[in-house]
Amino acid sequence: MPLDLNRPYEVSCFSTLHPDRLVGEVVGDPLVIWELDDLFPGSGTYTTVPLDAETDMHYRPGDPGAPNTVAQHLAALYGFDDLDVRGPVHFTGPSGETDRAFGMDTDTFGVLYDRLTEVCTSLGVRLWRKIHPSDTVSVRYTDLTYGDTFWDLNHAHRFLRFEDLPAESKTLDRIPEARYMVCDDEEVFLAYGTYECRADRAPAGYWQRTGNQLLNT
Repeated sequence: MPLDLNRPYEVSCFSTLHPDRLVGEVVGDPLVIWELDDLFPGSGTYTTVPLDAETDMHYRPGDPGAPNTVAQHLAALYGFDDLDVRGPVHFTGPSGETDRAFGMDTDTFGVLYDRLTEVCTSLGVRLWRKIHPSDTVSVRYTDLTYGDTFWDLNHAHRFLRFEDLPAESKTLDRIPEARYMVCDDEEVFLAYGTYECRADRAPAGYWQRTGNQLLNT
């Protein structure tokens, strides 16, 4: 989905949640509209559940697929109890009782995923995504273990250990969790929070933590 270069800070978001908790997102131009009929090919009609004023959930009643347990519990959070939701569900902005919908803005999208996280925590499960090798993922420094490769400016470094900053360091006043990351080529990096990395360069800890799956191609 292309971005409107005249409105670079405005985007819209769509999301699809499958029964196996595979979730996917499409983020792009705020003026893009989804034709809802196209999301449900074949026989049978879909129904729309307005979760709130900014978010619609669309699914096909009587879908022969597996129960979409996360979607059912999400709907219950919004007051829609006892729905039999099966197969994939699609989240969009409000469709206004039409067969077309814009996406969600980023704040609305964030609220939706906070609610999905709440549901998954209560069920003891997690969502996961299929990630392409060239996709960018957010990796915690704490995912790194001895011998992992850390990439910086397209150069590979082999991680050895973390070291504490000196107690008098001014950096600790601003970032109390900051540490030094020492590599085997004697390069030292300031480490705190997360860093961005190509998916095929993420350490094993990232995949174990998130449950995301790396595609072969």
